[in-house]
Amino acid sequence: MMDIVTYEILRSSLFATAREMKLAMMRTAGSPIVHSGGDASAAVFDAEMQLVAQGNDIPTMLGSAVISTRASVEAIGRDRLRRGDVIVSNDVYLGGGNHQPDVQFTRPVFLDGEIIAFVMTRGHWSDIGGQLPGSYTTLTWDVFAEGIRIPPVLLYRDDRPVEDLVTLILQNTRDPAVRLLDMQAQYAGCVVGDRRIAEIARRYGKEALAAAMRRALDHSERLMRAALRAIPDGVYEAEDAIEPVTGPAGWSREPVPIRVKITKQGDGIHFDYAGSGTQARGGINCPFSVTCNSTWFTVKAITDVTIPINQGCYRPVTISAPEGSILNCTFPAPVVAGNTETSPRIIDLLLKALSAAVPERVVGQSNCGAFSGVFGGMDPDAARVATTGRRFVGMIDPHAGGMGARATKDGVNGVRVYVGNAGSSAVEIIEQTSPVRVEEWSLVPDTGGAGTWRGGLTSRRVYRVAYDEATFTVCGERGIHPPLGQFGGAAGATFRCEVTRDSQVTQVPAKGGHEIVHAGDRVMLQPAGSGGYGDPAGRDRVRLRDDLLDGYVSPEALTRDYGLSGEAAAALLADLPHG
Repeated sequence: MMDIVTYEILRSSLFATAREMKLAMMRTAGSPIVHSGGDASAAVFDAEMQLVAQGNDIPTMLGSAVISTRASVEAIGRDRLRRGDVIVSNDVYLGGGNHQPDVQFTRPVFLDGEIIAFVMTRGHWSDIGGQLPGSYTTLTWDVFAEGIRIPPVLLYRDDRPVEDLVTLILQNTRDPAVRLLDMQAQYAGCVVGDRRIAEIARRYGKEALAAAMRRALDHSERLMRAALRAIPDGVYEAEDAIEPVTGPAGWSREPVPIRVKITKQGDGIHFDYAGSGTQARGGINCPFSVTCNSTWFTVKAITDVTIPINQGCYRPVTISAPEGSILNCTFPAPVVAGNTETSPRIIDLLLKALSAAVPERVVGQSNCGAFSGVFGGMDPDAARVATTGRRFVGMIDPHAGGMGARATKDGVNGVRVYVGNAGSSAVEIIEQTSPVRVEEWSLVPDTGGAGTWRGGLTSRRVYRVAYDEATFTVCGERGIHPPLGQFGGAAGATFRCEVTRDSQVTQVPAKGGHEIVHAGDRVMLQPAGSGGYGDPAGRDRVRLRDDLLDGYVSPEALTRDYGLSGEAAAALLADLPHG
């Protein structure tokens, strides 16, 4: 029996390894979305391909890796793998991936000729080919328009790149020099993981390492089952609808229903998505791996944050979704925003259903999207081109909206929510590396729904275009239906995006938005806000006063949103410091 001290050293070493792997990637990657925004993940799997340790990375990458890692290894064949091999894959249908811009590297860790673990890195490549620069448009007929599909294949053999395959992948992207840096960064992260795991096994013995991994999985399962027992048994149901892609004539304009029936009994919980609509036109469909990840994330969120995250957490959870539905799409449905926009809508759906069971653990509906603004075109700055060697420049910038209010706290302003954990790009990096200037980055008053606890505000970014000509694409959510509140809380603001040129303003839809922009054009992008929690009439007046001082709430909202009489609103405003 392993003593607790040795076990904790081994367990903590695995998590430290995952964190170090991601740092190695970020320090060497070429894409700003990786090295600045942190849109990358790393994890350690046991010899049976079970997730045992992960960093504080991107939940949608890590949850889906439970499926994609096994798919990658089984596609190549475990017996064919050698030390120094790395499998690459981004394919949703052949590799269990989440969407094509997220590319996974999987490497076996050997000791004494035996596989003792697997390590995984996944990074968001800011261009993977496809219909438009940035590879992030929902206006796609099928998955082929979303970029190059890479089924599980060996990219490195004996720690040497398979050069023909490297060339094939890179030359199907718009900026191959930067993609090569991203590729090498992910390989480096895998090598770091390999070395650390092998060092641990040599020091403590591979049998001890395997035992610690099993113990970690079983420990998280026991804690999760105990947490589930504390939730009332019952059947909980909810329904919602996904906004359609704004496509050409002939594409459906009808929202796509999503439904869930949750059966909680004892220490197990089942999620049934029967009744959800069929897969849709445009890239808003979810592969089953993404639906599973959204479900696992929600279970973890409503139980105990202290439970170590690994595959043991997911053992008490079972999931079913009809094939061919928007939540379990089949080939060749496009999926790029299923991962970033539909996925968080699933989480809001589950929180809506579970609000009757765990009202203290749910939040108002949130912004639910990456809201990525993507520019792509030729760089007119000759000096920068001479320095970087990059004629084509793509810039992808995820945005921060509002997170819903909680049972005892306000929501969070300007933040990515749920399965997204990448940061917006630094203004300095955007302006240094691309022909774009950021003229505004601000929180937007009154975009968080009123409530006893106020919803989080969204943020707004305004860009000034310096490209001679470029594409601008946006991918967002809640452009039609606002994020609702919980238990009487009001809804937050919807998504907004517009392009201004020569005093003419063009509204850009959340899904299917695509414009050609030119030097001097102004692009404003504002994600959705979030819903409040509880009756707005119950909001503490001191908190309302602070909201006014901070600029979170406008004077007009006192009567309009919080129901104050004209006299009460005047008294509150009179109490504010002047000057």
